[in-house]
Amino acid sequence: MAHDAFFALSVKGLKKSYGGLAATRDVELDIAQGHVHAIIGPNGAGKTTLLSLLSGALAADAGEIFLFGEAMHGRAEQSRVGAGLARSFQITSVFDELSVLENLQVAVQRRQHVSYGFFHSSAQDQEAQETALMVARRVGLEKFAHQLASQLSHGARRRLDVGLAIACKPRVLLMDEPMAGMGHEESGEMIALIQSLKQELTVVLVEHDMDAVFALADRITVLVQGAVLATGSVDEIRANAEVKLAYLGEEEGDEMRGETA
Repeated sequence: MAHDAFFALSVKGLKKSYGGLAATRDVELDIAQGHVHAIIGPNGAGKTTLLSLLSGALAADAGEIFLFGEAMHGRAEQSRVGAGLARSFQITSVFDELSVLENLQVAVQRRQHVSYGFFHSSAQDQEAQETALMVARRVGLEKFAHQLASQLSHGARRRLDVGLAIACKPRVLLMDEPMAGMGHEESGEMIALIQSLKQELTVVLVEHDMDAVFALADRITVLVQGAVLATGSVDEIRANAEVKLAYLGEEEGDEMRGETA
């Protein structure tokens, strides 16, 4: 549909079931370019399933996905990456035995469809090396460029995950729990990084840290039992009685209103 081109990402009637269990139920989303759009909801709401459907890691049973008006449904995951739809924090993203710079070079070469079966054969790829260094600088890892990924702190490793996705030059970046396991300082660094990405791309963010969600999100969609309960601004979601009742409960409802840390 022509109007889908007005949105960075547009989702129509997305469904996925496992046997008799519906993981997503007719999900509809319109995500504006340059926004951070957060997806929140209780455990088991279907948030990670939704990201997997968007990235192509899972095949949907029904529904349509448009990236700037271009149909993504039915396309393989790598094809979606090539079109500009990338996901960070996939378990297999980082090669522990490679340095930060080498990890980023591999990601750059993947995007360029260059064979990298043996890393030494591509080490002379000057363009990939320069791009990798630029990405390392972008995610605050330049000083760790030659350090093995296995030696990075948890927060630095998460920033490397973002760098690997950025190296694919996405137009829309899907982020799955980027703040997971982080302390206050590391979370602050990740929030600042994601905020800075808005200048370049659109972010779809699944995150349990409500402080981070409220700091980052332009729009929030609430999923409950695989269905969209509400979509709105931070203030609209905070004030939504149905959201508080279905998702937050009393204690987390206080958090939504900013009454707890």
